[in-house]
Amino acid sequence: MVILLVSTCLLILLTQCVLCLISKKYLVALYAVCYSVPFLGLVSCLWGNTVTLWPIGDYDFYLDDLLVFRLSLVWFLGVAGGLIAYLLSFLVPPRNLHLHRETFFSPLDFKLAGGIFLALSAFFISFRLVKPDAMLEMFAGVESVVVFSIIAIVALALSYPSRLMFMVSVALVISYCVANAMTGDRDFVVLVVAAILGLMFRYNQFIKFKALLFVAAFMVLLLVSGVVVSMGRMDVDLTADNITQYFLFNSWNAIILPLVQQLTNFWDGEHLRYGQTYLDMFLSLAPSPFYSAFGMEKPIVVDNPALWYYITGLGGIHVAGVAFENFGLFGVFMNGFISVCFLRLIDSCCREDDFLRIFLYMLCAATVMHWVWYGEIYLLNSLVFYVMALGLFLTMKLVRVLK
Repeated sequence: MVILLVSTCLLILLTQCVLCLISKKYLVALYAVCYSVPFLGLVSCLWGNTVTLWPIGDYDFYLDDLLVFRLSLVWFLGVAGGLIAYLLSFLVPPRNLHLHRETFFSPLDFKLAGGIFLALSAFFISFRLVKPDAMLEMFAGVESVVVFSIIAIVALALSYPSRLMFMVSVALVISYCVANAMTGDRDFVVLVVAAILGLMFRYNQFIKFKALLFVAAFMVLLLVSGVVVSMGRMDVDLTADNITQYFLFNSWNAIILPLVQQLTNFWDGEHLRYGQTYLDMFLSLAPSPFYSAFGMEKPIVVDNPALWYYITGLGGIHVAGVAFENFGLFGVFMNGFISVCFLRLIDSCCREDDFLRIFLYMLCAATVMHWVWYGEIYLLNSLVFYVMALGLFLTMKLVRVLK
């Protein structure tokens, strides 16, 4: 039964990825892959007697263990919910985005706000390059803001192409990657992924099979660089064997371990929170000073969004674990279904100068990895930033009108 479930999961994942590549819905494909990566250790049950989810510590689960079946079932429900949502999306008639329409904001509103995003990101990148150690603790709280600000600049360069905007956006991305890697962090990966997907989204009509092969090779190289940076942070020798092991088994795999504990100790449903975690996510969207001013405790903090279910030394919890904690197996299926419905809505065609759509698309692309790692709190934070950016665009418009 386990072999059948795992084989079905692989078939579903492959089918959805192929469909996404054919229809050029790369954001949905990214989510499907990131969702499944922590479960790929289960594939070894197809040819071996043991399943290794995480090679560090005593985390070997034998094929006849009921736990392997439960993990396979959770994986199946998640990817099945996503595939069903994607197939149903084909029943929705496409919208014609090429008709002329009046827009509330003008390109100048976006470009004026882009100056603020540019100044903000340049300041923090420069500070981090000069004093990486001093900036490390302080920078953690504004990491997402800087990434999102750089994404806004890249989205401007894609929406209103010019040589200057292109050079500025490339310089920002490269500078952030260098500054981030200097402190042993690998969050630069999400920024580069967002930039690549944003470029493919904007020019999807020109993306051919050869371009996809090049992007796939670059993504693998990017992941390897992230693994090397992480190994350097942990003082692990950069040997070929170590790089191979950490590439196949890294913290992406470790996020499944809290789910292992959940499926071991709380299979019968006595743990169910019935949406309390999701409510806590919404209640945690305000800036931290707001809670301090009113003497309140923030339900979910940025430093460790998975603190509510935490294994010491690992951090993170798979998004399926969040769903299971709240609504059990039904929650796992619905989480996959709703997530793909949302991404399919975002991952639709855009006009050449549709900055707001490209900006939102890239924000979601930058969020997917952390979203799968910690739960929907990161997605909600990116949407909050998008709403705040709309407020900034509105301010720029009012300033222009009142002059």
